[in-house]
Amino acid sequence: MLIDLHVHSNHSPGGSLAVRDVVHRARAVGLDGVVFTDLNTLEGLEEIREVAREERFVALCAVEIATDRGHYLCYFPDPSKVPAPPQVFGTTPWPVREVLRTVVERGGVVVAAHPYDKGIDRPSGDFIFTVEGLSGIEGLNARCSRAANDLAVEAADHLNLPCVAGSGALGSLDDVGRVATLVREPVTDEAGLVAQIRSGGVYCVTIGGVAHPATVDARGGSDRAPRGPRRDRDRDEQRRPRGGDRRGPRTRR
Repeated sequence: MLIDLHVHSNHSPGGSLAVRDVVHRARAVGLDGVVFTDLNTLEGLEEIREVAREERFVALCAVEIATDRGHYLCYFPDPSKVPAPPQVFGTTPWPVREVLRTVVERGGVVVAAHPYDKGIDRPSGDFIFTVEGLSGIEGLNARCSRAANDLAVEAADHLNLPCVAGSGALGSLDDVGRVATLVREPVTDEAGLVAQIRSGGVYCVTIGGVAHPATVDARGGSDRAPRGPRRDRDRDEQRRPRGGDRRGPRTRR
């Protein structure tokens, strides 16, 4: 299945996309599902459920939480049983370690969202190397720069965590369908998605519009393009030794 794991609706601050319009767009571009990750809220759950039933499309609900050190995509087996984030974490900014611990205790999984995105307040950057409880890294975000995505994929490599992809769509339906996450086993609900992320059965897929220096053909072949000099690095330190079983970006053909 191809699923966009990171989309905002009009329930997000600054968001303007109607849930139904996103579902129509996702279907039109060939996606099999979409996950709404509105910022700091799960209040769109009932609408998402209704649209999913009426459209007969896999539309799931999660939440993107802004912490004191970056943004994190939090997926729960049953979001209807999760209190509103302010009830759980109190006043903002929310401490990242507490957020990760609480999500995991509630049976959820956490993915670091666009960790090297300089366009947000307090991006996580290399701080993700110091936290526990991550189940993945958002290696491709359609609204992030190539440099930011590249660094995120490298971080997943070093941490031996799977990469996921999401459009991060907020105000334009055109972002939906540019990247997606290839999910190994079919999922129909949040519990199934959580199980797939936890097991590592997820992979980045470039569908169109996002260039990346390292890709893997969806049919299994490796295709690494040459790396050029980076003018926009977020780290000054030397690269750590590479290794591990990285589930890096794939290209749909």
